[in-house]
Amino acid sequence: MLIVLAYASGKAERKTCETLVILSMANDIYDPLEEYVKTFRPKFEQVARDTFAQLAKEAQVDIKANQETCSRLYDTQEELEDVNQKYKWTRILCFLLWGCVVLGGFYLYKGQNVLDTTTFYLTVLLMVGAVLCLIIEIHPRMNRLSDERDDLELSANDLEREAWQQMAPLNRLYDWDMLARMITATVPKIEFDPYFTTQRLADLRRIYGWNDSFNTERSVIYAHSGLINGNPFVLCRTRKMEMGTKTYYGSKTIHWTTEETGSDGKQHTVHHSETLTASVTAPFPEYYERTRLFYGNTAAPDLTFTRESSGLASREGSLSYKWQKHKLKRKARDLDNSDYAMMTNEEFEVAFNTSDRNNNQQFALLFTPLAQENMLKLLKDKSAAYGDDFDFIKDRMINVIIPEHMQSMELDMDPRRFDDYDYVRAEKDFYRMNADYFRAIYFTLAPLLCVPMYQQIRPIGDMYGRDMKQESTFWDHEAIANHWGQERFKAPSCVTDCILKTAEMPAADGTKLITVYAHGYYTEQRLTYISKYGGDGNWHNVPVYWDEYLPVTGQGSLHLTEDNATDDPTATPQQRLSRISKVLSDTHMKLYRKHIASRL
Repeated sequence: MLIVLAYASGKAERKTCETLVILSMANDIYDPLEEYVKTFRPKFEQVARDTFAQLAKEAQVDIKANQETCSRLYDTQEELEDVNQKYKWTRILCFLLWGCVVLGGFYLYKGQNVLDTTTFYLTVLLMVGAVLCLIIEIHPRMNRLSDERDDLELSANDLEREAWQQMAPLNRLYDWDMLARMITATVPKIEFDPYFTTQRLADLRRIYGWNDSFNTERSVIYAHSGLINGNPFVLCRTRKMEMGTKTYYGSKTIHWTTEETGSDGKQHTVHHSETLTASVTAPFPEYYERTRLFYGNTAAPDLTFTRESSGLASREGSLSYKWQKHKLKRKARDLDNSDYAMMTNEEFEVAFNTSDRNNNQQFALLFTPLAQENMLKLLKDKSAAYGDDFDFIKDRMINVIIPEHMQSMELDMDPRRFDDYDYVRAEKDFYRMNADYFRAIYFTLAPLLCVPMYQQIRPIGDMYGRDMKQESTFWDHEAIANHWGQERFKAPSCVTDCILKTAEMPAADGTKLITVYAHGYYTEQRLTYISKYGGDGNWHNVPVYWDEYLPVTGQGSLHLTEDNATDDPTATPQQRLSRISKVLSDTHMKLYRKHIASRL
């Protein structure tokens, strides 16, 4: 173990800017993919089972009674579905029979003077039979089925309500930090903050040179910050507006006449018509959400590169692979391009293409043979991992991972997603959903874990520990505002999504008053005439109506306060729930989310 310390006047100074500590590699993750399969996945499954068992024990749900209720509920729902099907087909039969009666009457009315006696009486007999069938059988059956359906719906609602009541003690014990605790218990190198603190943000800016100006035009949907072996990360989802275009269409029908000579040699007037169409393309606001991981590490502090997902790791021998390899070799031979020198592992160079890197020496220091091997295994695997589904950007001491598998996953850690009225299903879903979340988060971090140096180096200030300033950042303020919902803040005239931004100021009661600005657009209808040439030999103005999107800002406010009480790792779920209830009661707040209580 090699420890590098900085001394001044015989005393060790804490230097969190450039001083690094190389830690023991005893607990490092040498092969992220293999350790996930052999160690972390089964360990997380056990942690999840232990967590659910503790929740169930604390809730004291009568499992047998709940299953009896659910069994009766499912039987009732199945019976209700059967009754609904019978009612639907009986209704169709009723409609058809009444249709036959009406058509028969119309047939008799129209053919009363031409129909023979046999046909007339046979038609009347069929009509009478249909009416009697409707009166005696069909309508009573529909009424009976309708009553039966109403009774079954009422019974199903009562049983479902009873099942929800039986599961209420368990449902209320789920909390926002549950997944984070399970991940840390499985992989101790990964730690989550209660919320994104101002001190964490300040460290990212000051130590790692993070420029988070990209937030200016984005709104945070959720943000989870923490440490990977002492180095900070932020996993976030943001919403951004980009001005696109929309095409509007209009039309105008024109008429004209011509004189033409017919086959009889005479002049005839011919009427013509033509529909002229025109279009107008105008600006149109489009909204996108993107999930990213930001990670700060002082290793290779001058190195920059960008790699994009290509899928070439599993396509060795393909034409595209060979072409990419040829381009990289040609670029490496370019004497004007001294920043790029191809490494001996050409397979890695093609699969993890970073030919825009600016420092070969630092790149080689970072991506050792072990790191290259780990990365290739990760890019190729699509069973445990997600394969090559991520972009990797390094901007000096800031690393950005943009994983495709996270783009469709809601990872706000809202505990309400585990609520259920069926104990057995709730238990299965708890294991399944949390396993999916763990896999998604782990393999978002995995590209970083592939690099041994990222695990061996962290700021010396973190080694000694430090008291973080426990205040929430605007990241969490925006996330809370988005959790409350855009509709609470947007202007009445706004017809689009909104980008929510916040401003903080102290409130009279000691809480924080957060002003929320909802930036969106309203529309004004416009009319443009487009000149089109018609078949009559004239130009015509075709009207096109289109919408002009104009900015509008709504405004609202919310109050919040941080819960900075230190979590007791031995606390039971009920003790956590009691503490949260006390925080909400003492602060008169309505919502508790990630150690922050808020109200509108």
